[in-house]
Amino acid sequence: MAEKGFGVKEINLIGSSGTPTIESPNNLNLNANNVAISTNVSIGGTLTVTGNISVGGTLTYEDVTNIDSIGIITARTGIKVTGGELAVGNNIKLGNAGVITATSFSGDGSALTGISGSGGVAVQDEGSTLSTQATTLNFVGAGVVASGTGATKTITISGGGSSTPADDDIQVVYTVTGSGFYRFTGNGVDNTVNYPELYMYRDTKYRFIHNAGGAHPIQIVTAQSGGSVYEDGVTYSNTSQKYTSQGNNLDFTPQHDAPDTLWYRCYNHGYMVGKINIVPFSGGSSRGNVTGTTGSLAQNAIGNITITGHKSYLLMNVALSAAGWIRLYTDSTSRTNDASRSVGEDPLPGSGVIAEVVTTASSLTQKISPFVPGGNMDATPSTNIYVAIQNLSSSTQTITATLTILKLED
Repeated sequence: MAEKGFGVKEINLIGSSGTPTIESPNNLNLNANNVAISTNVSIGGTLTVTGNISVGGTLTYEDVTNIDSIGIITARTGIKVTGGELAVGNNIKLGNAGVITATSFSGDGSALTGISGSGGVAVQDEGSTLSTQATTLNFVGAGVVASGTGATKTITISGGGSSTPADDDIQVVYTVTGSGFYRFTGNGVDNTVNYPELYMYRDTKYRFIHNAGGAHPIQIVTAQSGGSVYEDGVTYSNTSQKYTSQGNNLDFTPQHDAPDTLWYRCYNHGYMVGKINIVPFSGGSSRGNVTGTTGSLAQNAIGNITITGHKSYLLMNVALSAAGWIRLYTDSTSRTNDASRSVGEDPLPGSGVIAEVVTTASSLTQKISPFVPGGNMDATPSTNIYVAIQNLSSSTQTITATLTILKLED
């Protein structure tokens, strides 16, 4: 029987229960201007649409893990992601919190606006990173020149002039502080130590900024106790009294012929005193004189003193200001143990005696030939030279010892 078409105006599938079924052994084609379905549609297989689908309401996907489109999906009013993330390829991800993650971005970013954040440039001080990153680097100084019109800028820092200071340049600065004592703040000095020992180079200009109170003007003198005010190469704020007072500067340039040892001392309080060592600028070994003076000694009395020298040295010459017997020791214990020995009696081997010299009124200086090595043997080696001097003159007096030594150890 030949296939024939027929026209149907309306089909009503009536039934209060069960599911009416339309079956076709082949395809079922619906060819109409519009196919209107006023209730829900359930499709158990694959829905293939060769034309367009127009959805007037909301298209909801339940339990759909992927949308596979060969062409372009156009969303006229946007795409809203309420959970998870929207992935484009393998490298770009847009999360629902507004975070875009990408392996790289192209372009110089000049069209981006309204972007702020806590990022910046890490700034380091000789390899140590500062605690806060910088968003702006500001170069200052007369020798700084910044140039460049594009994304790359060039910072040029020219030299600050000659590396050799002028004669009137201050090269080292110390601030003198304290209340009833002196402390120094500056390179190479522990600012927690009272009366620190200072080391100064010849032909180098030092400035001491006095901030230790009005009652303690400072000056430089030739001896720890007594002595005279030292003026060669020194500029005091009070030129008549030869001291520098609170709020003023003491400038000092040790000359080439300056003594190896000087002292800083309070003008009003003699107990506020500290040692200044004048050392050669070369930093190499050098010979020099170190001195110490006993208290008043009666005839044949013995006085113990400590002379500041070097941790180790060569003894080259010994001089006393009066007839006497001088003994040098490695430590104070050895000096105490040797106290009862008489002139002309040899010390025991290993007794800690470095050298001994007897002088007379007509021969107060003794060259040491060959040179004798000496050194400090305290538990913590220091520059102390332990000395005992016996007065062999006929009168009561102080005796000053001058040792010429060659430095062996810093």
